[in-house]
Amino acid sequence: MGEDQNYWMDRAKAELSIGDFAELLCSDELGPQLGKVGIKFIRSMLLGISRSRSVNLTDISQALDEKISLHATHKRLCRNLEDLELSANLADRLLRLGAEKVGPDTRLIIHLYELNKKYARKMEYLSTRDELDGAGFKVCEILASEPESDTYIPLTVNVWSNQVPGFISDADEIRKTVMRVQAAMGNRGVFYIDDHSLDFELFRPIMKDSWLDYVFPLQDEELELVHKNDCYSVSGLLEQVETRYGKILYKLVPEGMVGEAETDLDLFVHVGAAAIKLQLSNRPLSFIALKYSSSLGENSTPIITTKVNLRSRKALMGLVESFLGIQDIVELHQSLRSGFSPENFRVLTYNRLQLLMTLLEAVIYYEVSVSGKVLIRDHRFAAKPHDGEIDRTYLLPKHVERG
Repeated sequence: MGEDQNYWMDRAKAELSIGDFAELLCSDELGPQLGKVGIKFIRSMLLGISRSRSVNLTDISQALDEKISLHATHKRLCRNLEDLELSANLADRLLRLGAEKVGPDTRLIIHLYELNKKYARKMEYLSTRDELDGAGFKVCEILASEPESDTYIPLTVNVWSNQVPGFISDADEIRKTVMRVQAAMGNRGVFYIDDHSLDFELFRPIMKDSWLDYVFPLQDEELELVHKNDCYSVSGLLEQVETRYGKILYKLVPEGMVGEAETDLDLFVHVGAAAIKLQLSNRPLSFIALKYSSSLGENSTPIITTKVNLRSRKALMGLVESFLGIQDIVELHQSLRSGFSPENFRVLTYNRLQLLMTLLEAVIYYEVSVSGKVLIRDHRFAAKPHDGEIDRTYLLPKHVERG
């Protein structure tokens, strides 16, 4: 890291303004020079998105309140959004900035969502596939978070539809996004998937790559696993693995899932691991049997990972708790992102949309990383009972305050 970037990182320990952050993101240390026009545009967009809490160019232009007509501001921003070179440069800069915070065990969370434009007609390359609620785009984000952290940073965003030239498949777009991040990280970090937003089938191509470290929940019963030279189905091996390590965790369950109110569910979580390989592959892997016991019954989640030597309680339970914390990070990010109403974009070309989403990621990066004000309030899984006046599936001792 150069002296200029060290200077900025030192300043980031104090609270930078969004304008200061824009200056950091545009510094020569992070990439090819942007030029005065590019720097002014990025600064304007970050300021406008942050102030307006919107990705709508009219809202952004109004929030900037420049000493020119609103139409002139709107036209300038719209014109610069079409700059492909600027778009790639900014995306690389954001990724380099995030890479400085990624270590060997950092969780790199792959999250997918949709931008639906139900009544749009003129937008370039709108998808019309059946699984989208009307026309729209798919978006893949990768978020970085330390195993026991209450926050995260967004690293990159990729937008596509099946109408974009060169489109092959959703799996290919996700793989390209993952490869781009992995190259920037220098093989640091472990990829996790947000299984609430992603189908396991999308990750078959990724699992075949020997360069990737990952922790994925297994959703494919037909996947054949090789353990001690015998072939097993996922459910078959799940029954075979001894779950020798366990602990009590408390799961905060939304209202309506257990009872009418939000409920704190006490769980006995027990885990075990077995050495495996996939058929037609010699890469050593681990199969983790994650099982839950509660007053509601038994449940289980099979997990596959490139992490091996999971013989100790600390190593195995640590990995499982990192996995269980993924949804906390995703929900925190979704909540912050939805505050900008990204589905309300009003640009007509695909290139403008991609750069607009990258600029939104940069604003979110600032708000979670530099300002330090965005944190998880309640972990879904916790080692202690959750605070508050909520329903519980257990009795609290009299001396314990309910919060």
